[in-house]
Amino acid sequence: MSRIMTIWLPRWPVQRRFVERPERRQAPLIVCRTEPRGVQRVVGWSWAAARVKPRQIPTGKTLAETLAAFTLAFGAEVGQMAEVDQDDPQADRLVLEGIARWCRRFSPTTALEDAEHPECIHVDLAGTAELLGGEQTVVRTAVWTLASRGLYARSAVADTPAAAWAAAHHPTALCPPLSASRKYSASRKYSGRRWAVVPPGMQTQWLAELPVAAMRVPTEAIAVLAELGVLTIGQLLQLPRKSVASRLGPLTARRIAEFEGRRAEPLLAVADDTFPQSECHLSSPASTREAVACVLEPLVEQCLAALASRGFGVTVLQVRLSEAVSVSARPTPSVVDIGLFRPSVSARHVVDLVQLRLARMRLPREVESIAVEVVSAGALAARQRVLFDGVALSSSLKAGEQAVQLGGLLDRLAGRLGRMAVFEPRPVVDAQPEHAWVASPPEPGRQASATAAAVVAARLRPLWMTPRPIRVETASVVPDGPPLWFCISGVRHRVADAWGPERIETAWWRGCSIRRDYYVVETESGERWWLFRHLGESRGRVGSALRGPRRLAGRSQRSGHSVHADRLPQASRAAREGSDGSRDRGAWFVHGQFA
Repeated sequence: MSRIMTIWLPRWPVQRRFVERPERRQAPLIVCRTEPRGVQRVVGWSWAAARVKPRQIPTGKTLAETLAAFTLAFGAEVGQMAEVDQDDPQADRLVLEGIARWCRRFSPTTALEDAEHPECIHVDLAGTAELLGGEQTVVRTAVWTLASRGLYARSAVADTPAAAWAAAHHPTALCPPLSASRKYSASRKYSGRRWAVVPPGMQTQWLAELPVAAMRVPTEAIAVLAELGVLTIGQLLQLPRKSVASRLGPLTARRIAEFEGRRAEPLLAVADDTFPQSECHLSSPASTREAVACVLEPLVEQCLAALASRGFGVTVLQVRLSEAVSVSARPTPSVVDIGLFRPSVSARHVVDLVQLRLARMRLPREVESIAVEVVSAGALAARQRVLFDGVALSSSLKAGEQAVQLGGLLDRLAGRLGRMAVFEPRPVVDAQPEHAWVASPPEPGRQASATAAAVVAARLRPLWMTPRPIRVETASVVPDGPPLWFCISGVRHRVADAWGPERIETAWWRGCSIRRDYYVVETESGERWWLFRHLGESRGRVGSALRGPRRLAGRSQRSGHSVHADRLPQASRAAREGSDGSRDRGAWFVHGQFA
């Protein structure tokens, strides 16, 4: 006997946008579909941050009617702050298919509901539920695991997909009979929650009080049944089967047969998302790089063509070169991993990256087989191309072309220097200049963080900064004022003008507290430097952030070797230098130079 678990994700177009961009939960979000005459029809709406629940605002209304209902329920301000987004059924289906693949941990057979805009996932639990702790455990785990990912789901288990669909949409309205088995008496406990389990062969009794719409009958049939006083599934099932098809249409009769299990409802399994791979066994071993490249390029083209048909491009590719058994008793394949910063379907570009890596490694003496496998892929960005030559490109087209060219350059640099040697410094919000950036993998075309960019733009920072502050000799008129001159690398610079000070001080919980007064000084030659006066450190390795380890003149009493200052006990360092960085207090350092 089949047992079907149906997972329903209410308002799926809205939930998908909330998961992709959680900040949208703060304002009402309305998803609309444009009809042929230009009418905006609402397919879903939600306001996750609402403190009070509004009165029922049904979907299917026009955008103007929905905004008017929002204004009546919350006020004019909420109606003005509502965000309207266009419906994207293809993106909704793709993400829902990904969730269906995730559900394969419960069963190897998963499918989407047969609808134009699906919101439900069917999982066949026959033979697998008992291995996972029972149906109650499986349905509860599915609901709360999706909830941990920010998705609101309802789920139910029944004999047929139609019955499971009806129970998932109305888990709180189930009416188990008094003679139900004790084995399923726990379902009453869960009747007020997000899941339900209908015992085998009991869907007619348990779902008798559900509305007729739960059987997915046409709207015209629901109106006719309402005129006849037939409002529940139990009343509909009492009608003669022969008169149902003639008076309510064949679709209603088919829904009843599917609900009772007299007619099978086919489940179209979700396509597998495994990445393509190809392999070639050579009739005669290859011993040169040119021979390997001739075999490698068709294999790469075959894999990328399969990805391009699905709208994806390769981001990580692995090439395995297996050595002949006659050469080595235990041949170990040579593995080449290629990473790209942007998804690509250009076989020529990928093959060039592989050849760059092969040029830096020692190939097997005789290559017997070559295997190419796509490890990771990403969605391709749609770019508009120019139809005629000589046409001026717009700014968006130029940005797209530059991002593609930059991505190819970064891939080649990573192939020659290594992926860890190619990074992009990104500004972060931090008071200490040394820690105000982070090295991250470059993303061509990515916009900088608005918060970090605003902070960096608001502060005057030099284009070039030294890895460590350089101590310089200075002279000042007053102890706390700017310097009159400073000497760096044996060259004395006279200060013509100065701006500051800018006090920078870190918090105590970051360990060694930094206290500095920064000045922007302009010399008589027109150069601008960034200097600061060190005001001392509260605790930690005193001065280590500025000087680094120093070798002391003394020697350890046990071994007789020279000792570094940062290896001495804390008490010894405090006795030599003072616990507040008094040795460097008042000293001047150069930290950068402006362009």
